[in-house]
Amino acid sequence: MRKVVVITGATDGLGKELAILLSSNYDLALCGRSNEKMQNLLSLLDETCTVYSECFDITDTEKRSYFCQNAQKNLGRIDILINNAGANTKKDKVTDIQLDDLRYMFELNCVSALAMIQNCYPALCRQKGLVVNILSSCCLFNNPLTGSYSASKDAMEGLSKILLKEAKQDGVGVCNVYPGGIDTNFRAVANHTYLRPKTVAKMILACIENEEGCVHDIVIRPDSEMNIC
Repeated sequence: MRKVVVITGATDGLGKELAILLSSNYDLALCGRSNEKMQNLLSLLDETCTVYSECFDITDTEKRSYFCQNAQKNLGRIDILINNAGANTKKDKVTDIQLDDLRYMFELNCVSALAMIQNCYPALCRQKGLVVNILSSCCLFNNPLTGSYSASKDAMEGLSKILLKEAKQDGVGVCNVYPGGIDTNFRAVANHTYLRPKTVAKMILACIENEEGCVHDIVIRPDSEMNIC
């Protein structure tokens, strides 16, 4: 029986590349915001892949919960959760951060990811599964004007590192992924010196398919980035 992977933020960028790459050997539960982008993604998946998909805002508590329930009902199991959904919607100096912007960043990049873990965790325990949290190299090197984003990702990193230790007793692995710049629609201006989404997706696939132990941390940065310490 094929394993089932849940991917949030699956309709664009890294999430899209992960879905395409995994579809040849895994069944998928996919969510994103855009119906049009989801239909395009579904047309690109391997024909052997069984897929369950929904489109909604990941910060919607009720729809998020229903998605996890429906994924298990339709696919029968959850083996791997990839928390990929996230964004940096507002850049300000720390002294200029609007509190509503900060709250939204935490809701999107931290609270929603934690809720996905909680919703999927019983199923992951049954399969001795894996949680992959897509964080950011901003957790390792903070830059000006990224206060809200960095704080939300730092908070998720803290939760994920604690989960790594707590989940071990349940046989569930946890992997934190710290990508540097990726050339996706996440950025207002394309930067082709950044990593290709497919490059990062291949690294994550290697983590998923590792047969001995658990890869806890992946750090991958483009050569053009200098913030390495």
